[in-house]
Amino acid sequence: LLLVCEVTGTIPDALFSLEQLNILVLSGNPVTGNLPMGFSRLTNLELLYLANNRLSGPITPLSNLPRLKELFLPQNSFSGSLPSELGNFTALTCLDLSYNLLSGSIPSSMGNMASLQRLELLYNKLTGTIPATLSRLHSLTYLDLASNRLTGSIPDSIGFISALKFLGLNHNLLHGSIPASLASLQQLERLTLGDNQLSGGIPAVLGDLPVLQNLVLFSNPLSGSIPTALGKLTNLLGLFITDNQLHGTVPSTLSNLSKLQELFLRGSQFSGRLPSASSPSLTQYRVGGNFFSHGEVKFRNCSAVVWDTSGNCLAGSLRVCGRASNQRPAAGCASFCGVEVGAADPLCGGHGYCSVNAFTAAGECVCDPNYMLNSSNSNACVSGAVGASLASGSAYASLRGSASVLSNGSILLTGGAPNQQGAAFASPVMRLFHIPDKRSPCGTQLGFLAAFSFAMSPGGQGRGGEGLAFVVAAASSEKGAIVGLGGVGRRSVGVEFDSVLSVKHSDPNDNHVGVNVGGSPVSLASATAPLILNDAQTKHAWIHYDPTSAGTLRVFLSSDPVQPLTPTLTASVSLCSALKPTASDSLFLFGFVALSGSQPQRHAIFSWSFTTGMSAEASTS
Repeated sequence: LLLVCEVTGTIPDALFSLEQLNILVLSGNPVTGNLPMGFSRLTNLELLYLANNRLSGPITPLSNLPRLKELFLPQNSFSGSLPSELGNFTALTCLDLSYNLLSGSIPSSMGNMASLQRLELLYNKLTGTIPATLSRLHSLTYLDLASNRLTGSIPDSIGFISALKFLGLNHNLLHGSIPASLASLQQLERLTLGDNQLSGGIPAVLGDLPVLQNLVLFSNPLSGSIPTALGKLTNLLGLFITDNQLHGTVPSTLSNLSKLQELFLRGSQFSGRLPSASSPSLTQYRVGGNFFSHGEVKFRNCSAVVWDTSGNCLAGSLRVCGRASNQRPAAGCASFCGVEVGAADPLCGGHGYCSVNAFTAAGECVCDPNYMLNSSNSNACVSGAVGASLASGSAYASLRGSASVLSNGSILLTGGAPNQQGAAFASPVMRLFHIPDKRSPCGTQLGFLAAFSFAMSPGGQGRGGEGLAFVVAAASSEKGAIVGLGGVGRRSVGVEFDSVLSVKHSDPNDNHVGVNVGGSPVSLASATAPLILNDAQTKHAWIHYDPTSAGTLRVFLSSDPVQPLTPTLTASVSLCSALKPTASDSLFLFGFVALSGSQPQRHAIFSWSFTTGMSAEASTS
């Protein structure tokens, strides 16, 4: 076993003289080159692990390994097509070829792999249709074909894979309707069909899946309404039906989903009463961008839920957690505060609009750019530079170093040359503390939620550059000339996405997430990233800061635009101690910094949003 042993070079021919070898593990090494034809001599091989290397070329040299039970080749650069000889691997139980450059179609012969229990082909360049022969894999429990270029419809015959627990088809080009035969998968726990071209309605029979925990249908042109039968999914933890063409009212039967943790219904055409939010486990309630007109939201635990009802037809007084909160309707809905939608509201001093704080559920004014809330009157926006939320498309307080804004609105922090530094901070700056006088060091501290998507290229010779970081820094420190995590001033907190191993900075590896305070390159806390950061693929990150107690910062990371249930990293951080605000200096910048170091690396930010809220008395501990 040579697991992460810094073995370099190509696979030596001497290995193939070990004809009795039955286990070979070379994962996590910078092994390069193609697979030698000598593999055909290892006819007794049962387990082959070559994950996370720099191997390339075709996988055909592995076509004659009759006793192979487990084959793991993810996170390499294998190319070419899937050989039809894979169908001869009748003893194989696990096949993972994910995160490669494989192309062509999925051979129908793979339906002959009678012992197969797990098949992962995600993040390749596979085309063609899903072969109906996969329905013969009666032992298969995990099937993930996400992030390819598969076309055609979802075969009805998939319903015959009775042992299936996970079916992942996200991010393909599949069309047609969702087959009702999926209701035959009585052991299915997660069904992900997001970001395809599926049309028609949601089959009511999906409500007959007794152990389903996650139903993911985002970004499809689905029509019709949500079936009332989905209320029978009593084990459901996450329901993700965003950016569709669904309409009508949300059925009251969803109140039966007592285990629901995440409800995402954004960007459709739902109307009527707001959906139920009665689950005691609820942490996400996202129903913005619809046509909901009324209702009362009753969270069991108001402080634990991040919620969004913006962009609906809600007006006047929306009751949230038993309290009235002002809500501004979206364009096309009735006006609020006696003015036309989009005009300044007199209730906010003529320089903002009425909204709902997504954390505290209290009504507040969101000020226009270059205006801020009056510290003595929360219903007045005065000249300044504080808002409650920012999003992609806002102005930038500064673009420093190599940073630039592309024509599509994306931010390119570094452009692929060595030793570049770039930074971009959003405008307006934001208030994280309400300090009434000098007797209270930090006053009332606000939490925040940052959500953004980004990509990092591999860098020279496949190595990483220095990575990028999300940063909160004192607005007064932005005047400095240098950028980068160490150049934003001592009054700062950063979350780094690092693709370089620095022993002197105590990095855990060359693919980690860390929390850094005071511009220090040494992380206060760090964790291995759950996916490869510098593979040039789009990543989605969410950073939650809870100001209660001593302060907790949670970082979530995913390749999908759906926030995971479990954070990648949790750290105790006191913003009061780190940012050291005063009554006259309590404004802070939100933004990004990146360095390419000695290796050329591109860093891009595609979309972002920052929201403040969830107040608590600040702790200096």
